[in-house]
Formats: sequence, C-alpha cells, structure tokens
Amino acid sequence: MTKTISLSEAKRRKRGAGQDGGGGAELLPGFEMRPDGLWRVPPDDRPAWLCGPFRILAESRPAGGDDWGLLLEWADRDGVAHRYAMPRRLLAGEAVEVLGRLAACGLGVNRSATARQSLLQFLALVRVPERVRTVQRTGWHRPPEGGAPSFVLPGRSFGPEGGELVMLDLDPPPSIYRRAGTLEGWRAEVAARCIGNSRLIFAASAAFAAPLLELAGDEGGGINLRGASSSGKTTAVDVAASVWGGPSKTADSFVRSWRSTSNALEATAQAHSGALLPLDELGQAEPAEVGATLYMLANGLGKARARASGGNRQAASWVTLLLSSSEESAASLAAQAGRGLRAGQEVRLLDVPAMAPGGWGVFEALHGEPDGAAFAGALRRAVLAHHGTAAPSWLSWLAARLAEANDWPAAVLGARVRSWLAAHVPAQADGQVHRAARRLALVAAAGELASAAGLTGWPEGAAEAAAAAIFADWLTERGGTGSAEERNIVAALRRFIGLHGAARFERVREPGEEDGGQTEAPLIEGARIAQRAGWRWEEIDGTGERRWIHGLIPEVFAAEIAAPLGLEEREARARLGRAGLLRGEREGGELRYAIKAKRIAGVGRPRLLVVEPAALD
Repeated sequence: MTKTISLSEAKRRKRGAGQDGGGGAELLPGFEMRPDGLWRVPPDDRPAWLCGPFRILAESRPAGGDDWGLLLEWADRDGVAHRYAMPRRLLAGEAVEVLGRLAACGLGVNRSATARQSLLQFLALVRVPERVRTVQRTGWHRPPEGGAPSFVLPGRSFGPEGGELVMLDLDPPPSIYRRAGTLEGWRAEVAARCIGNSRLIFAASAAFAAPLLELAGDEGGGINLRGASSSGKTTAVDVAASVWGGPSKTADSFVRSWRSTSNALEATAQAHSGALLPLDELGQAEPAEVGATLYMLANGLGKARARASGGNRQAASWVTLLLSSSEESAASLAAQAGRGLRAGQEVRLLDVPAMAPGGWGVFEALHGEPDGAAFAGALRRAVLAHHGTAAPSWLSWLAARLAEANDWPAAVLGARVRSWLAAHVPAQADGQVHRAARRLALVAAAGELASAAGLTGWPEGAAEAAAAAIFADWLTERGGTGSAEERNIVAALRRFIGLHGAARFERVREPGEEDGGQTEAPLIEGARIAQRAGWRWEEIDGTGERRWIHGLIPEVFAAEIAAPLGLEEREARARLGRAGLLRGEREGGELRYAIKAKRIAGVGRPRLLVVEPAALD
C-alpha cells in the first residue's frame, strides 16, 4: 500500500541527510556537494563553484508519469527554507525559468556560461532513490494502486503512514493556509461564541463540510447569505474562514473576492479544492457572468486550453463548497444584465436570508456584549488571533477514520445525512429541493462530527438545528417544495399578463342579441393594438362571475416568457397545464395546450394558449 506523509517528514528521513550526498542524490562523477554549495571537480582541471548548497529530496512526477522533475530544497541567507518542484522539461532549452527561480529565492548561482551549463547538466542527469507524487490541486488524493486517501495542503498532507510522498505542485503555492493562535483558543473564543447563533454555527459547519463533499460523492455548490449592509454577514463568513486560514481584509486572507475574472476564479478554486471557498460580496461579480460562474465553480471543471505545441492541456479541476455573502441574490444580480438564472443555477448557490428572526441581524445571542456591533467586534478580534488551527485537526481526524474503515463515508457520514433528510424534507418535495437539502444535510453532519471530534465544544444537535433553520428559511423564501421552473413560469406568465393585458391583448365581445345573432365575436370598434400578444374576452365562471380569459399567441409565449427562463416552449406549456392555468384538449390521444380558440372575426380560429383566470389569482 502506498504511504503518504508530509514533506516536513521527508526532511527528517535519514536517507540523504548529509551535504555530500546532495540530499540522497546519486552524484555524477566530477561533482561534489560541499558546505558552500555544488562544485564541478574535473579530474584534470581546476574545481569550479556552480551554486549554493541545496538538497534533492526526491524525483517528482504526477499520477500519469508524464512530467518528471526534481524536488529541490535550500535555505536563503536569512535561513528561510524554500522548496521547488522543478520540471525537468524546463532544462530542454536555456532553462532561464529554472535559474531565475533559484536566484529569486536566494540560492546563489555562478553567472559564467560554463558554470551554468554544468549546473543544468547536473540537474538533468542526477538520480534520486526517493519518489514524490505531485498533484495540481489541494484536497483528497488516492494512491494509483488504491488504498486510503490523503488530504494534501501546501507543504503538508494528512493520511495513512508509510509509502510515497504526495505534494502540491502549484507555482506559486497558495499562501492562504495560514495559522495563528491555538485550537484551544479558537474553540474558546470563536466556536463558543457561535452557540445560540444559528447562522454562525451553520457557517462554521460549512467550513467543516467542505472536505466531506468528495467523500460523500456529492457535487459542488454553495450557500449565499443575503442581507442588508452591516448586518453581520461578513462576520459569519470570517468565522467560517477561520477554520482554514485568516479572515477577510488581512494579508493572504482565506476569504476571496467575487470581483475576479473566470480565469482567476479557476486558480482560486484549485487552491481551495477540498476546502471551503469563502467569497465576500456577490454584488462585486460581473452580472452578465454570474450564471456561467456558478456552473463553473459548482461543476468543478475549468476551461480546456490548447498547448503551445498542439493538443489540449488538462483542464483545471476542483471540488469545493462556497460560502458567499451579498446584499442581493444571484438572480437579481443576473437580471441587471438582462439575464435570468435557470433553476439549475439557483440550486447551485442557495440564496438564504442572513438575518435571524428576532435577532440582531445575523446574531441571535450576544454572549454578554451590549449590541450586535460590539459582538461582531469581539468575533473579529477572536478570528484575527486564532485561525487555521481547526482544519488540520479535522483533516487528521478524518484521515484516521478513513484509514480505519474504507466504508466510513457510507456507514457513518451517509447515515447522518440520511437521518437529517428524513427528519426535515417532505418525501413529495421536488428533486431540486432534495438536491439543496442534501447540501444542508452534509453541513449538519459535518458540524456534529466536528463536535464529536472535540473541535467545537457545541452541544449535541446544535449543527443539525442550525441547518434545519436555514432550510426552513430557504423554503419560505423559495415559495415551497415544488420545482423552481414551475414557480418561475407561473410568475412570468402572471407578470406578462399583468403588464400587457390591456395594451397587447386585443379585446373581443361575445356575440349576442345586440350583434344580430351573429356567430363570430367581433373586434371592438376602433381598437388599435401594437405588438399584439393575443386576444382577451369575458366568460362566466361556475359562480356566475364574469372573468377575463386571455388567448396568448404561442410564438409570443415562447419568445417572451419561456425563453428568458431557459425553458423549452413545450416544457413550459406542460408545467402551466399541470398547474391548471392553461386549457388543454386531446388530439389524436395527445393532450395539447395550444388549442383552437373561439372564432374571431377577421382572424378565424387561431391556435392560442388559453390562460385560465386562476393565473391572475
């Protein structure tokens, strides 16, 4: 079985501990690694100093074995350690990038052409018995031959003992996984203040849930805390971020910005793969790109890009859980660019109210502080003092569970998720509701498991209750457990008729005695309709009340009501028909909703979508 350990442990290995071996390297004839660096020692010429001292920890390569390199380590003049996974392909040319990286990170290099060529020859031909597996993103990685996975972060990994090293090969490596304070301090000053605050417990639980997505086989996605300015949304995001790294508005903050290009967000998502991706202020995103960005982040796959030499490079990939804050929903932001969000996009970023009912904005319990602003200030000081300590303990705990039992995700994690879903989600709820609820159930399970691991100090059931409160508020804002497409198409139809009823629906009268008993309904004299959408007439309902009936031209319905929602005309008609808002008739055994309406003078019997009065109720 492959063994995965951190790079810090690699330093402590006995093999290659001496300078003379170049860190375990099988030195080529004519080279020596001395205390002051690497020397070329020809048998019949004067020795030449090539560069400062360094160690070769291992030869590196990805799972596919198609990009071999060397893992180099050295200390600069201040004693700061540097590591560089140098791809050997860079040695094929002038190797300017390699030499520049060594010099930039404090390793002295002889500038003479002969010395540089000797150094590059050494790097190209040296062999090392150790191997390290390189990966392009943080998160869980399984050995090629199988076995328990390891979670890889910059400079360290968490997994079973023994075997091959695994390291993150991102250049430059993410600097966001910073630590300050202690786990005990985080638990006492940050987690303890979450008790009694459903939004804060939920936010911190979401941070613990991120590494569980891949273990549970769930898709990516996120939650957006929407509320007014200065309500505490950013504080909730900072509490979640403090599990992994520094809060917002600090150097190398773990909280990222929506104000980024899609290419920049790809790199951000890779650096947060397997971890939480906190994004502050959705309103800074480009309105026209909101929908596509949500798909990209949730689906976990970047754009395919061509290689300079031809063919495509491997697309960036990730699995991450988003926690966002904003003053407006993603749907309203997209609407600013004249684009609506499809139901699939909405379910990828659940829009939930940040404000807790009856509380002080986001907060429900102030833990002795006089008001919400003072409580937010106390939390800010706490996350500045203690951050980045809970995640390593959580990952170690998870890795131990996975090493003990391969079926832990299904047997333990899955059981908790199913239990929460059974308790809170109606069986008849739409599939979109079940998808959203599963994400919240995973957050609930993560919070409870983190508490069982001794990381939070929360009472049992606190995380489950917080997720249930978020789910209930989301359902209320959503309008129930039905499908979003049906809700959206009903709202769009009602809005269209409400806006254009008199202006774009030409009125016709019922034939009667005053019309001489004619069989066709004549147009109102003098009516002038621009951009006609259909016709309207009155009918008497079962209670004897006269109600307006609207006959909508199918092509107008398709272009102006269904298409902006991303719905096909046939699907949109069927949804309205099942809701009892369109009249239908059977033709050849098939139920049709574009039916032949009554005769209209000068028009005949056009096929129309006949909208029932209930559409306006």
